[in-house]
Amino acid sequence: MGYSYKTYSETKDVMKKYVNASEGAIIYAMSKTHLMTLVNEAGALYKVGNSALINTEVFEQYLEQFREPARPLPKHVWNKLGKDYPNKKTPE
Repeated sequence: MGYSYKTYSETKDVMKKYVNASEGAIIYAMSKTHLMTLVNEAGALYKVGNSALINTEVFEQYLEQFREPARPLPKHVWNKLGKDYPNKKTPE
């Protein structure tokens, strides 16, 4: 019997292409209501009979637009790291 699973590295263990709202809420760590709102905006909702399925590939592409760039640590944090790790150089 074949399944529509994709295997990823340890970060995503086994990921299905289509999940229901309960599974999606667990995977994306948000409430079902908020998840379904975002899924509708993303256009990743498929209604099959009485059930609703979420296309995880489309939804993850939609989520990428909310990604924020990494910010450098404040100087006071670097100073603390320098005290804890004598081999580390603190930025000037």
